[in-house]
Amino acid sequence: MMKAAKPYSMLAQIYSHLMRSIDYKSWAKYLIDLFDSFQFAHPKILELGAGTGKISRYLEKKFTDIIYTDFSAEMLKRFEIPGSSLVCCSMTSLPFRDKFNIVFSIFDSVNYLTTTAKLRQLFNEAANILTHDGCLTFDVSLEKNSKKYQKYMNRKGNYNGIRYRQFSRYDESKKIHYNKFELELENGVKVHEIHKERIYPLEAYYKTAKAEGLYVAACYDAFSFNKGDENSERVQLVIKKKDY
Repeated sequence: MMKAAKPYSMLAQIYSHLMRSIDYKSWAKYLIDLFDSFQFAHPKILELGAGTGKISRYLEKKFTDIIYTDFSAEMLKRFEIPGSSLVCCSMTSLPFRDKFNIVFSIFDSVNYLTTTAKLRQLFNEAANILTHDGCLTFDVSLEKNSKKYQKYMNRKGNYNGIRYRQFSRYDESKKIHYNKFELELENGVKVHEIHKERIYPLEAYYKTAKAEGLYVAACYDAFSFNKGDENSERVQLVIKKKDY
């Protein structure tokens, strides 16, 4: 019998293997260039959905004041940078009183907020902890990306004694991208995790930001500084407070 598990609880054991093809070094360089464009001398930074620190180990070579958060304690247990400031929390409920110059997230983590109400919560939380001139920035996957790549994410393998299968499907009517992971652990226990990502139209981010007293200051085609739009596969959004 296969038991259900929370997203990124059991998957944390093979996450590094599943993500081995991602060029985190180049991604980090893009983020560094983006952060530098904000022109903060010594920014205080908060990462949402930091996972195991794949990006963070590169960012720390440039920036020294970073706090890392993730809703999965199992992911944070495998964080790659010893001595880092780690907080287990949801991006829709941030337990901070300090203000941050930059709040960021990568790899469509924001798509995991599957309702507009949750998206509004994120923007509201960010508005509360950003400095008056601070920036919230994250990338999101758009529909073109889901339609193009869903079939390539159906895969199986074996890593450190754990057998796994991934099934990827985009439900165009519901605008939900499903990823189901089936794992057979070394002790023979079988578990599955179902991950859901909401594929919002680009306009939804503009409207939701506005509703929370924010605005989209920039929308880039991901990994570049070219203007992104609804036809992009992935975009990088930069969001600021309206009163700045």
